Amino acid sequence: MPKNIYFTRHPKTEAPPGVCYGSSDVKTTPQSLETAADKVRGKLRVTDVDICYSSPLSRCTMFAEVLMEDAMVVTSERIREINFGRWEMLPWTDIPEKEQKEWGKDFISCKIHGGENFYDVQKRVLAFLSELLKTGHSNILVITHAGLLRALLAHLLEASPRKIFAMQIDYGDVICLEWHNSEYYKVKFL
Repeated sequence: MPKNIYFTRHPKTEAPPGVCYGSSDVKTTPQSLETAADKVRGKLRVTDVDICYSSPLSRCTMFAEVLMEDAMVVTSERIREINFGRWEMLPWTDIPEKEQKEWGKDFISCKIHGGENFYDVQKRVLAFLSELLKTGHSNILVITHAGLLRALLAHLLEASPRKIFAMQIDYGDVICLEWHNSEYYKVKFL
C-alpha cells in the first residue's frame, strides 16, 4: 500500500514587498490563512490525514492548526525555509549590488549572504523525507515552503536545480507524493 504525502505551501505572508526573507518568522493574515485553507480543503480531505508535519515558522504552524484542528501536528526544523543569513528581512535595495550579482550568477550554490544554499535545503528535506518514509503513517500532510518543495521536486524528478525554479508553486498549492518505493513513485499536482 502506498504512502500519500501531501506537501502544501503555506499561505501568503505579511512580509513587505521587496524584502528578502526565508527562515524569518513572518506571519500570515487571517484572510490569507482562510483563503489557503479553503483551497487545501477543496483539494483533499484533511480528515483522512493520519498526521501533519509543519515547518516551525508561524506561517506554517498557524496553517496546520486551522487545517488539522485537534489532530496531531509535529514541527520539524528540517522543513523550515532557506536561511538567507544576513540578508534576512532586508529590503533588496539595501543588499549590496555586488553581492546580489554574485548570488544571481549561481544562486544554487552561492552562500555570499552567510546562510544556506539550494543544496543545503535539499539535504535537509531529503533527510526529512527518508525519516517520514519509515513511519507507519500512510496519509501525511506536510506544511512547508516553496523553496523546500522545489528542492524536493528537483531530486524526485531528477531536474536541474536552476530549471526547477520555472515551476510555479502558489500559496496553498498541494503536491501529492504517492510513494511505493524509491524506484516507483508518482508526483501529482492537486
